Amino acid sequence: MKVAEVIVKICEKEGIDAVYGIPGAGINGVYKYLEQSGIRHFCHRHEEACVHAAGGHFRASGKLAVAMCTSGPGATNFVTGIYTCNIDSIPVIAVTGQAVTAQLGKDAFQCVDIAKICAPVAKKTYCVTDPQTIPEVFAEAFRIAREGKPGPVVIDLPLDVQNADIGFDVAGYVPQTFENPAPKTEDIAKAVAMIGEAKNPLLLIGGGVLLAGAEKECVTLAETLNLPVITTYMAKGAIPIQHPLNAGHCGIQVGQPIGNKVFLDSDLVLGIGCRFTDRHTGAIDVYRGKRKFIHVNVEPSEIGKIFQPDLGIVADAKKAVEALLTEARKNGRKSSRVYALPQMRKELARKVDYEYKPINPHRVFAELNKFFDSETLFTTGCGITQIWSGQLQDIDKPRRYLPSGGAGCLGYDIPAAFGASIATGKRSVAVMGDFGFTFHVQELAVCAVNKVPVIVIVVNNAYLGLIRQNQKYAYGYECDVAMPENQGMIDYVKVAEGFACYGERVFDAAQIPEALQRAVKSGKPAVIDIVCDPAVDCSMGTALDNVKEFVYVV
Repeated sequence: MKVAEVIVKICEKEGIDAVYGIPGAGINGVYKYLEQSGIRHFCHRHEEACVHAAGGHFRASGKLAVAMCTSGPGATNFVTGIYTCNIDSIPVIAVTGQAVTAQLGKDAFQCVDIAKICAPVAKKTYCVTDPQTIPEVFAEAFRIAREGKPGPVVIDLPLDVQNADIGFDVAGYVPQTFENPAPKTEDIAKAVAMIGEAKNPLLLIGGGVLLAGAEKECVTLAETLNLPVITTYMAKGAIPIQHPLNAGHCGIQVGQPIGNKVFLDSDLVLGIGCRFTDRHTGAIDVYRGKRKFIHVNVEPSEIGKIFQPDLGIVADAKKAVEALLTEARKNGRKSSRVYALPQMRKELARKVDYEYKPINPHRVFAELNKFFDSETLFTTGCGITQIWSGQLQDIDKPRRYLPSGGAGCLGYDIPAAFGASIATGKRSVAVMGDFGFTFHVQELAVCAVNKVPVIVIVVNNAYLGLIRQNQKYAYGYECDVAMPENQGMIDYVKVAEGFACYGERVFDAAQIPEALQRAVKSGKPAVIDIVCDPAVDCSMGTALDNVKEFVYVV
């Protein structure tokens, strides 16, 4: 059997139902058999978008997908997507074509060492030069991508390897399984005892909880011990919005006043599946304070990477939460502190009901919250719009909010929304700024061709908004960040229509719901370009206790 056919057969056995890719001479050996399989293939307009789409597929569904492209610049265009998946712990199998093995290292046409290039930003990389090892390599890749802290795996395939003949028993191939570590009994007992001794403990849910499918168990644990629940940005949606223990987010950018207050009032933090990264913690001395930390993570290197916790537990998030819940029911003591969190959420909520023109960006998110239901999927990439989205969007369920978290990648939004819709059949909405819209806007054509009605919301403030704010407050100047043309001579509606999508520009906040309704009724991918006030700043700071809030009065 040809190696190329073996690869496709293994993908089928591993449950792959979608490949996001672009054919090319360096990978056409595999495409021959992919075309004959039952796996759906979606042809993109840029290789980076293939990886974002495959990542969005997993983020929304928990199902692995494949990204595929040819050699040379095709492969190097994968790098940003690989990095984006890796830093957010998103598993993807990335398959790249390559020149024949005899040309490796000889500067042949479109021959580049993509395995070495991707090594620092992938969980694992391979350049396969022995055809006989293909079944072993792919089996290992599928296991590695999903076990422990998930991540992308890159497999580079020289063309002669793809076309080689090897012996392979399709029926004998067994899909890969893995077993993540369980917590130590003594650590669980100690953790529950520490929580019981604390005066103001809280539960911090990180993105690893969603990856492990443990969000319901986490909420039950919080209810059992009466713990307020704070979510990190990557765990947005892990607890229902109106749950009485929901204390929002904390952080210096995508945090919320309620989350920051509850966190600063705490004396013990039970952090599960989180990484304590910079946009969440801000100044470590303020974040750490005198409070105690229990840190649960499946990846040993995450424990103590930012600061040493009082108790570190290396374990699968779901296994750890289940063990904590069992111990809490036997020996746990409920926290005596009673938070009036529902009332606090109302009192500390940021203002969004602005009525004036031009439209305040906060109002855009108020309208999105009212218009879309809890099943809607949202993607967002980077910049001031992403931060507003994290602060202001209401997400009621897990795996509905799918941001580029650690990478903050412009151009991620549309292809990730496409992959998320393909995986789930749900409506996806990409929320981005006017500058970010121009990154991978060509992927609207992919949405249109495949009849996937992704809705793109452009929060058009005619600025590199986050960079303008950084220049203004950190350095006292402004340089080359204004883009007034984005509200004038540049016509995003025509761009949308040119890609066979619906397009509309909105100047009045009261017209946003009607514009959204027309977008939905069009049945097409749609771009709603909302012209906003260029001067609005975003609440942020350098530490949890110095976040600057902005309220606008006209």
